[in-house]
Amino acid sequence: MKKLSLIVLVLFIISCKQEEKPPYSIINGTVQNNIAQTVFVRGNNFESRIQIGENGTFADTLRISEDGFYEMYVGRERTGIYLEKGKNLSVNLNADEFDETLKYSGDLANINNFLAAKYLWNETNLDFKEVFSMDEENFLKQLNSNQTSIDSLYSASKISNDDFKNKLAEEDNYTRAIMLENYKDAHRYYIGDQSFRVSSDFYDELKNINYKDTLAYRNSVAYQSLLDAHFTRLVNEETFESGNNNQTVMYLKKVNETLPNGYAKDKIMSSYLQFSLKPDSSLNEAYNIYKNSNPNPENLAKITEHYNKLKEITEGSPSPTFNYENHKGGTTSLADLKGKYIYIDVWATWCGPCLREIPSLKEVEKDYNNKNVQFVSISIDEAKDYDKWKAMVAEKQLGGIQLMADSNWKSKFVEDYAIMGIPRFILIDPKGNIVSADAPRPSDPELRKTFDGLM
Repeated sequence: MKKLSLIVLVLFIISCKQEEKPPYSIINGTVQNNIAQTVFVRGNNFESRIQIGENGTFADTLRISEDGFYEMYVGRERTGIYLEKGKNLSVNLNADEFDETLKYSGDLANINNFLAAKYLWNETNLDFKEVFSMDEENFLKQLNSNQTSIDSLYSASKISNDDFKNKLAEEDNYTRAIMLENYKDAHRYYIGDQSFRVSSDFYDELKNINYKDTLAYRNSVAYQSLLDAHFTRLVNEETFESGNNNQTVMYLKKVNETLPNGYAKDKIMSSYLQFSLKPDSSLNEAYNIYKNSNPNPENLAKITEHYNKLKEITEGSPSPTFNYENHKGGTTSLADLKGKYIYIDVWATWCGPCLREIPSLKEVEKDYNNKNVQFVSISIDEAKDYDKWKAMVAEKQLGGIQLMADSNWKSKFVEDYAIMGIPRFILIDPKGNIVSADAPRPSDPELRKTFDGLM
């Protein structure tokens, strides 16, 4: 009898081992009209780039450590997907109509087709300007209405995966919290009233959220966005009350004081500094806060390299130079423009925020037409979009000097100015020295104050 019991135990152990999920998920697909080189998948402390073949196909085995939500990027487009260990997912899409054509098959088809429908619903129905312009009561009603619509999509999908259901509910809570965190500043922006305040109990439903959940930070892209929105709100509130505009330093201090040492704190600080470390008077203080925060050595090395580059483009330093094709013919260099202040707009035809600055830029150009300032726009469009750039300059009747960089993001001028996001505005003095490597935008009243102070 003992031998029989032992055999049963052994068989039970073998059975349990056989039921363990393999530590990977298989993904493959086809991208029609593809121009991207890779499919990029990230999430749950995992990243992978999958090469796309000449025929638009891709496939890979992803050794994920967690079942859950991931982001999938194809070129500049992205969507959310759900992966599980031991399961496969096939993707089919048309790059020209990304959200509208996403179709999934395989083990996780039902779930991911729901997510595709959810993303498309948000793309079609969620007008941030309209929602954030609403008064507080109607804003909250709209959030509830939107969630009801998403819940209907979920019900129609007939998904029976309880693990996914629980994770989805958590992600939806984070997404709602992000909207609440952003409401006050977005409402001020859209209605043009910087004195607007929310009611005293507006943030009460956020009291149950743990803003120090380092495990959630590893596992959820939505939670990562929530933490950033939360700290940004706290800093903006402090800025509003105190008048202190050193937001980079304040943000770093807030994160450093709130989160324990480790992955989450280091990731949020290092990610923030990639775009927010600026060549201004706060440069050294911001860098030293991060340096003394017990950072990951690899991330510290990257931020240090970025910091050293920014030190070279602080106020008074000689500006990096350029010599680019002029829309009107020939080339124009920085040396050709000496003797005037030079206000440079680094932009691209595909950049929405860049295009939104055009009306304000035209107004500033008109108002300072007879002043000692030359307006220059440098496009970092890819070579394939050359004709699009030529046509847009003519169609929108863009003024100033219109140039096109020689290697888009890899152009020496762009790299020397450590430009990682656009639009980016730069102001150079008549001698070719830097006034500001990150000047105010045309829509910012501070630009006119800067010009008036110089001229």
